[in-house]
Amino acid sequence: MRIGVGILVTAMALTPLTDGFSKALGTDQTAFFICFSRYFVAGVIALVISVIFRRPIEIPRHDRLGQVFRTGLMMGAMTALIFALSVVPLAKAVGGFLIAPVVASLISVLLYKEKMDGFRFTGAIFSFAGAYVILRPEGSLEIGTLMALFGGFLLGAYLAATRRASACGDAFSTLVVQCILGSLLIAPLALWNGIPTVSLHNLFYIVALGAVSAICHFLTVAAYNRADSSVLAPFFYFNIVFAIPVGYFWFNELPTQTTLIGLVGIALGGVIAMLSTNAHVNPFTGILAIPWQFVKNFSLKT
Repeated sequence: MRIGVGILVTAMALTPLTDGFSKALGTDQTAFFICFSRYFVAGVIALVISVIFRRPIEIPRHDRLGQVFRTGLMMGAMTALIFALSVVPLAKAVGGFLIAPVVASLISVLLYKEKMDGFRFTGAIFSFAGAYVILRPEGSLEIGTLMALFGGFLLGAYLAATRRASACGDAFSTLVVQCILGSLLIAPLALWNGIPTVSLHNLFYIVALGAVSAICHFLTVAAYNRADSSVLAPFFYFNIVFAIPVGYFWFNELPTQTTLIGLVGIALGGVIAMLSTNAHVNPFTGILAIPWQFVKNFSLKT
């Protein structure tokens, strides 16, 4: 159990690096191109893994439209986050994005008739209060914060839709298909003005972005194969803890006291919501952008 917690905390420590690479790329590249690059590289890595381990890629015929819909939600969410990273401090963008688990829980209640209990209701209040605090720190709206929260809403919808489609197809296949399909969906916007010029420095960031994402996927799978999800889920919010030093040392960003209060509210709300015995959506998939099915069903030898 302790090993699983340690592995997940390590994954959460690395996850802000993917946001850092995206933010660094944002000075020269559009959010669409960064998102395209991230998922294209991730898809290539996943395909290589499938070839090495001879794992077939299965695409259920009856769920192809659903795959396109869920992939569209995922790409929209990540594009919004990457745009937010380019205009607001890293910790603030990541914190706003982490409202996704509560949104997913509320969607499950409203559309899928799951039970609304006291934990979910209280968690939603805390998270939305935290979002309001960081949204209007000086009484004015910030486009970057709005985009982070918008991305969180899209990701919440993606998590809820993925939960409903949990019986559709193999989870690893879903990961591969969504990465490749996602890069194809966003390619027209990413390459609208032709293939952008990419310096060697930025090329390193792109490759590192895909590589670190793959490592985070692996560590998260390893953690959830060694400990119960109910034990590990609250540690997902360590993401915020590690995002703050990454933003400070890499970009010389330090969150304001108001922003920190808002981040605590969002994280506390998520942890409270996860205490619900009826909560099925696992929030660690928010930043890593991989289905819960992948973690639940992908067999990892210890």
